[in-house]
Amino acid sequence: MTTTVSRPGIGLLTLERGPGDLSIWSLQQPVTSSAYRLPIAVNILLNGVDDLDHVDLPMIAHVLDDVDHYLMAGLRFVHATMLTDPAWFGLAEDELDPYREVLAEELPLDNPQLNFYTDSEWVLHFQEGRFAVCDPYGLAVIFAQHRPIRLEDLSDAEEID
Repeated sequence: MTTTVSRPGIGLLTLERGPGDLSIWSLQQPVTSSAYRLPIAVNILLNGVDDLDHVDLPMIAHVLDDVDHYLMAGLRFVHATMLTDPAWFGLAEDELDPYREVLAEELPLDNPQLNFYTDSEWVLHFQEGRFAVCDPYGLAVIFAQHRPIRLEDLSDAEEID
């Protein structure tokens, strides 16, 4: 049985059961971006008894309404972090030179996905990238409401079946 609901400013969401007590509400119509040619998946992940009423839907609607702004903010944050901590990306100092002058939007990070939760933090997940830290699950930019605050290395993450 498929459950579908509509939320103002967001659109139609479809419920899928994840592992354990995880519920995944996926936006039926992925958002589009001028920065990335592929549709961008949007998910709201809930644990246990959490429901959509516990999610900051106006904040999510705001992000979806200006998705390119948030993609660029995430890419600029990744670029700035790379310049200050290249080892985190698996780069030696001498390998950093090609990235010093590159624009943030030219970083080799692809297949972005937006994942929201019940708290004020959400994730811009680049599912693919050409940095060592991106193998095998990509790179996550953690946002607190509207600003990126840290990166997460997903290389030790477990695959969700």
